[in-house]
Amino acid sequence: MKMQFWSLRSGPARTEVKGESENDPSRLVTYAQTSELQKKLVELRASDEIPDTVLFVEHLPVITRGRGLQFTGALRPRHMPVPAQLPAGMDFSESERGGDLTYHGPGQLVVYPIFKLDGQSPHSPQHDVGAFLRGLEKVLISEFAALGLHAESRAEATGVWVGERKLVSLGIAIRKWVTYHGAAINVVNDLEPYHLISPCGFAPEVMTRLVDLLPEFALLKNTSDWRTELERRLALRWLGHVGASAASPVKVRLLSDLLS
Repeated sequence: MKMQFWSLRSGPARTEVKGESENDPSRLVTYAQTSELQKKLVELRASDEIPDTVLFVEHLPVITRGRGLQFTGALRPRHMPVPAQLPAGMDFSESERGGDLTYHGPGQLVVYPIFKLDGQSPHSPQHDVGAFLRGLEKVLISEFAALGLHAESRAEATGVWVGERKLVSLGIAIRKWVTYHGAAINVVNDLEPYHLISPCGFAPEVMTRLVDLLPEFALLKNTSDWRTELERRLALRWLGHVGASAASPVKVRLLSDLLS
């Protein structure tokens, strides 16, 4: 089953400062441009011009607000208004995804699956959004288990949890039975911005991140490598679920090239 995995960048990687790629601005892309790209890819996937595609992204700081829907389609209230004043350098965007308020920023890996729900692969159940979300959670939970972390899903709330702490936020949209938006994994990002909002209706203190849950894990100590390695591991995990493989599954792509 063919799939493709793209790691999005805003420009060529800056390599002149060895070991400081976590400070490289080319790692970060805007939420608005990524949303524009996703809509373009949805049309291409709906017409079978591209295979199922996964985008890996780190966003510039942004608070986003979804449509206030759970995957069941039931309306849920918006628990807290957007702050009147956001910190310098932080943006705000309305989003077509389900869910309510959340935060994206550097050090958080956002995963956007552009999948056609046509029943042609295990990760694309035919016209079943709930099953797709549970499948997405399963991929992430399986990878966390391989890293030595016990995580789980909850029947009453999408996302991935470790005990009472939320590690991954999920929110998707569907157009022509193609998915877009997806999952935000807290890796080494600052959790303080969550205190500006009520993330998906929860207290901000509920949010956690991989570096705090796996402090001994070498991948997270070397901040210049964590993104490349985590993207590779997730891509291989997805390919394994569909019985495929690839030596170097993730391709780095410039957002500007894909939007042109």
